[in-house]
Amino acid sequence: TGAAARAFLDSFSGAPSGPVAPQALYRLGQSLGELGQVQEACVTLAEVGTRFPGAPAAAEAQTARQALGCQ
Repeated sequence: TGAAARAFLDSFSGAPSGPVAPQALYRLGQSLGELGQVQEACVTLAEVGTRFPGAPAAAEAQTARQALGCQ
């Protein structure tokens, strides 16, 4: 999961407004949650909705935030 998180971070960082950016940011947040870094996951998942409000990944990120108990 750590390697996956790094890959998603690299993908997002390489093209932060590219076509896969919303999904990469969502997957990064999800991976952080799986690694037990809940606060970082919550911040990252919130960023998906802020940066890409109309993207399907934004809805997925909101669901993931609820599952993690994010404020």
